Amino acid sequence: MAYRKLAIDHLDAEHQQMTEQMQYLSTKSHAEVTSQIDQKSAAVRAAITRGNSLEALEKALLEPPYGRGMEAAQSANAQLVSEILMATRAQDIGSVVGGLSDDDRDVLLKYIYHGLAHPAEFNCGVLLSWHERVVESGGLGSVVRVMADRRTV
Repeated sequence: MAYRKLAIDHLDAEHQQMTEQMQYLSTKSHAEVTSQIDQKSAAVRAAITRGNSLEALEKALLEPPYGRGMEAAQSANAQLVSEILMATRAQDIGSVVGGLSDDDRDVLLKYIYHGLAHPAEFNCGVLLSWHERVVESGGLGSVVRVMADRRTV
């Protein structure tokens, strides 16, 4: 006995397929994205050596690589963000997170979840302390926005 008059499951599958197609449209080639990550990493490392974690994090979170075929660039950018998180002192985390915009906090949270999904590559203790501060600053809304966003890093 069917209670629904409309096949919602069928509509959801179509919506998901369309969302996946739209997600993977990119105006940049893989080589362009890779060179952008390389340029970004040099600027980020310079900011880290100056002790400016906020500037380094803002640069690393700017234009994250999304899409199919960008796994190498996504991994390189995730490692870059991880370097910044590891280099920041524990007492400075709150001020760095407070200096980020809401969009940057959401992208940072995506990288934190990416790192927690790969515990062999990232220090989960550091990621959890950053997660705590991001949620304190951005609230649960940032967690919901990241979980609802289909674009992954």
